[in-house]
Amino acid sequence: MASSIFRHLLLFIFALSSAPVLCLGQSAKEPRIQDYFQKKQDVISYAVFGAQAPPSQGLLDLLQSQVAWDRATPEPTNPLGMHLRFVKIDDAANAAATRYRVFADGAPENKVFSFGTWLVSKDIVHDAAFISANAGVSGARDVYVNARGLLMYHKPKPEEARSSRLADELEVTPVAAPGEPIRYMLDSLDEELQIVGTLVPHPVEAEDEGCRLEVRIAQPDAAAVLIFVEGFKAKSKVPVVLQSANGSVTPVVVTDEDGRAVLAGFPHVPNKTQGVLKVTAEGASCLPSVELPWGAVGDGATKKP
Repeated sequence: MASSIFRHLLLFIFALSSAPVLCLGQSAKEPRIQDYFQKKQDVISYAVFGAQAPPSQGLLDLLQSQVAWDRATPEPTNPLGMHLRFVKIDDAANAAATRYRVFADGAPENKVFSFGTWLVSKDIVHDAAFISANAGVSGARDVYVNARGLLMYHKPKPEEARSSRLADELEVTPVAAPGEPIRYMLDSLDEELQIVGTLVPHPVEAEDEGCRLEVRIAQPDAAAVLIFVEGFKAKSKVPVVLQSANGSVTPVVVTDEDGRAVLAGFPHVPNKTQGVLKVTAEGASCLPSVELPWGAVGDGATKKP
């Protein structure tokens, strides 16, 4: 069993290093393994229903990499933990799809970057190539950053150094289901700096008395989800109630010094093709709760808006 898991992890790393992982600029080098997959990640807690088989170690490693990406965990190529910031350009009610301009606060102005995306993948090995899907980014072009951190398609002129909006700025127009994240990376062509960010256009979240709960799709059809608990008492035990179909499970997570915790959930239950996952976090004086449909897109359970 151990040798099988090790073999799959090697295949995964090989796929990431050989596949077109990013939508690279024209002068970019060959794609390389990202730090978020390269090092051994922390062990992620998870919850399953009933007789459901436990997830593979490879899948748990992938989910933990998603968490590290979402939190912009400091890495050798991003020691300061810089992250991408997304600002709405359009009002979604008045636009076919919401556009966002992108900022990399603190990024140096003297580098040339590529920009790419990582969509929620179907398989930890064979779908690594799909990280190159553009998710609303038009074309593979060199990217630059001005003093405000604004991403743009030309080297900023002196009069553009402090601009927060420009005609030639980089924009993203993601299309996603409720709770579906799209992950982006700004990668310097000299391979010295990688800045990541995660955009959830339609977050599934709730807040109660300062306690926050969010559920993000981690595998297609919400076969796996990531549950983020924030704003709770530091170093405290927080029961998280997961309900799906007729099943219920209550794992307990322990928050870190910032009052945060994360849990992987697998809402599918035997003999069901779709349903609704309800998640509730039980704090001392708060009770945030959210619901997320799961199941095949063809059945309309996680259909994109």
